[in-house]
Amino acid sequence: MVTAAQAKAKYDQLVDRYEDIFFYVSDVGRDLVEFANPAPGSRLLDVGAGRGAVARAALAKGCAVTAIDASPLMMRRLADEHPEISASEGDLYRTGFADGAFDLVTAGFVMQVLDDPAAALAEFRRVLAPGGTIALSLERQSVGRLAWFQDLSLEFFAPGGAAEPPPDQPGPLTHDRLDELLVEAGFAHPVREAVEIPTPLADPPALWDWMMPRGLAEMIPALPPGRGEEFHRRFLEGAQRMHDDGGIVLEFAATLHRAYYR
Repeated sequence: MVTAAQAKAKYDQLVDRYEDIFFYVSDVGRDLVEFANPAPGSRLLDVGAGRGAVARAALAKGCAVTAIDASPLMMRRLADEHPEISASEGDLYRTGFADGAFDLVTAGFVMQVLDDPAAALAEFRRVLAPGGTIALSLERQSVGRLAWFQDLSLEFFAPGGAAEPPPDQPGPLTHDRLDELLVEAGFAHPVREAVEIPTPLADPPALWDWMMPRGLAEMIPALPPGRGEEFHRRFLEGAQRMHDDGGIVLEFAATLHRAYYR
């Protein structure tokens, strides 16, 4: 389990490369704002704002944007680049804003990493004005043509097979469950829209470079001597087969969710 402090440190380290590594967030950020359809002048709170994909798109729509994130460096950089955005370090479970302070709350790729999404939704509802809108994006997990990589990772990093989660531990947040949580939190008329972002990569080394900041850089040094080199070799072989069979295309998908404070 990654602690909040570890997550904050990770995102602080990625401040200069975040949108290069997670290169789909800008497109989905714009899609989310279009989906929310805010009126010019709307008071918008973007939680888990990161480098500002959603906040920037909302600013371009004429919103009065407030952004919070657990990473102080991310917020400092966003404030420097876009002084029109009120950006600060903040806790999305306890934002500190007044009841009804915003017309729209957005969260791009945030809900799936929260320990308690229901508590977060309760806070989002508290800071929304009656009739306000909540708009969220949720990553849709799909192995697709990277099944070979999943099998390789299990072989090297979980040789006994993938560990079963404790029976009382919830699984990954699904779009159906998120809609249920929205209704349970007091939101009305949840609707959703699927988006897909196919992203081609040039060759096997490019896929390796893309994977490294997503966990491999921490996992490979923990392997026994020689196993890291063997994993690298097997990875490049698998990626080459993928490249030869239609190209290396990362098939990102997300679901956009919108609901209203009734």
